Amino acid sequence: MARKAAVPAGSTTPLVTLLVLGVGAAALIPDVASALTSTGSLKQLSVEELMNVEVYSASRHLEPTQAAPSAIFVLTNEDIRRSHVTSVPEALRLVPGVQVGRVDANKWAVSMRGFNSREANKLLVLVDGRSIYDPLFSGTLWESQDIMLEDIDRVEVIRGPGGTLWGANAFNGVINIVTRGAQDTQGALVSASVGDEERYTVAGRYGWQVSEDQYARVYAKVYDRDTGFSSLAPPYDASRMVRGGFRWDWSDDSNDRLRVSGDFFEARSGIRETTTLVQDVDHRGRNLLARWDHSIATGNTVQLQAYYDHVDYESFGFDQHRDTYDVELQQNFQAGSRHLFVWGAGLREMHDDTSSGLSGLVDVLPLRRNDSLTNVFIQDTIALSPDKLNLTLGVKYEDTDYAASEWLPNLRLAYTPNAQQTWWASIGEATRVPSRLESDLTFFSVLRLGDNFRAEHVRAYEIGHRQLVSPELWYDVAVFYNDYDDLRSGEAGGQLGNFMHGNSRGAELAVRWEPAGNWRVDAAYTYLIMNLGLDPASTSDRGQLGYIQDLAARHQVTLRAAVDIADNLQFDATARYVDALLSLQFPAYTELDLALTWTARPGLDVSLVGQNLLHSHHPEQDFAFSDSMGAEVQRGFYGRIVWHF
Repeated sequence: MARKAAVPAGSTTPLVTLLVLGVGAAALIPDVASALTSTGSLKQLSVEELMNVEVYSASRHLEPTQAAPSAIFVLTNEDIRRSHVTSVPEALRLVPGVQVGRVDANKWAVSMRGFNSREANKLLVLVDGRSIYDPLFSGTLWESQDIMLEDIDRVEVIRGPGGTLWGANAFNGVINIVTRGAQDTQGALVSASVGDEERYTVAGRYGWQVSEDQYARVYAKVYDRDTGFSSLAPPYDASRMVRGGFRWDWSDDSNDRLRVSGDFFEARSGIRETTTLVQDVDHRGRNLLARWDHSIATGNTVQLQAYYDHVDYESFGFDQHRDTYDVELQQNFQAGSRHLFVWGAGLREMHDDTSSGLSGLVDVLPLRRNDSLTNVFIQDTIALSPDKLNLTLGVKYEDTDYAASEWLPNLRLAYTPNAQQTWWASIGEATRVPSRLESDLTFFSVLRLGDNFRAEHVRAYEIGHRQLVSPELWYDVAVFYNDYDDLRSGEAGGQLGNFMHGNSRGAELAVRWEPAGNWRVDAAYTYLIMNLGLDPASTSDRGQLGYIQDLAARHQVTLRAAVDIADNLQFDATARYVDALLSLQFPAYTELDLALTWTARPGLDVSLVGQNLLHSHHPEQDFAFSDSMGAEVQRGFYGRIVWHF
């Protein structure tokens, strides 16, 4: 039974100590005449330039955000920096249509258009095209994806199905985190922060030019986070991580580009299962990615990408050691003046060894499993009226060992009457294939719960409009209706079935306004309502319907203001409202983050940040179908220094 929580008020901790520490540390660092200024003014990109940032994820080719025929939102590196977040999930709060809730001090629930929980399994997350979707439980372990925020170029967020281009599990959306090229991260960067909740974070990066056409960088990061608040039991959700990696880029400035990168991490995060049972979850991994881009002729390019990913996940319940090998080929070519084709094919091989801490009682059988995922897709963007009306038709065929083969089509239409506005509409389908646990979880070595569980399906209908009203004002609105079928249901005897169906509908709005050259305001609003039902053949407890459909808030509002007070002083404020989560009996809440950044000298920034300032602690999200022992998010303060040289 979910717990009922109130949101108490609390007193604000003063910032004087952090201010003294920040100014004192800045005084110890010598001036560097050649240092690059890390604090950029709001005029780095105008509102009009921001709406025309080129994105890749919507169509698998670069196009201006304004013209993309989908519900897309882009978080730039400057957006992330000015929001003063400490992780990617925090940054995603700024995106309309994305539900983000902090489960405890180290775990997150992130979803789009409903079904939010720690186990959210209907969202595909990529880092430079490498999937970080975990096939053990179908989702993303955000506590282990602590990407160095300074190295992110942009985060492309596609709301709605992306099955045709990105395949299984791009069910309700796709998040593609695009990192900066090595050429854009030259020189050294050191950042350090200290606070009460974010106890410390230290990161360093160094980039250099290897030769006339080669650039490289290396980085390392370590953090330690404090526990959250709990009124039911002593909290056990502290976390710490060490992460590092490299990137090397080569280009001959004509036909070929090559990129090789790799990362490793070691993370430990605490979790309380019951009032008496706690555990440390150890998560380790490493990856290596290579991508070659070749230009055959104008408008005709080929891309070949391959990556290897190894993960060790060790917890009280299940331990998994997994190797993933993925290779993908894609070609983009222009056929005449009206057709832009994108086609590709991919192969993924996964080998895992999974064991249970309760072997004989609960197992994942077989203990060792080898799985393949193959796909081929083609998409044609047809210029029905050059520079005015484009029709996009696409389909993907995908075969996986966890589900039957699927055909995933989509149809998109974009009308651009002028350079300032775009109307678009789409119909698309996607699937969510069973996870390793859903497929192979076995009790007493004989009772397999997922033998009759198949893939889940969605068909989505969307329409949207975005417009640059004036050089200072831009908005983007999307309306959607998702029709779900074959959703997972818990049947009699603990069996998993596909007897749930339903729909979700809603609207998402983003507004960017620049009332003055030194002042920018961003607003986002999300409206969501879900209705779920069960097929007549289901033996499920119908009480689960209301629980699942109320795991995401009906209303969300985010308001962010960024002000350049002076050439060397910036002020940032972010307020957010999240409606009540009726399933968890969590009340609605409003929170406020404030930050002040001082450029002490070129290349040296000192920031003071307060997070969740309106309450001493508040609940945001819980584990689905379980109790996380009263974990709540606390008010926090930290000071940060970033030095470029």
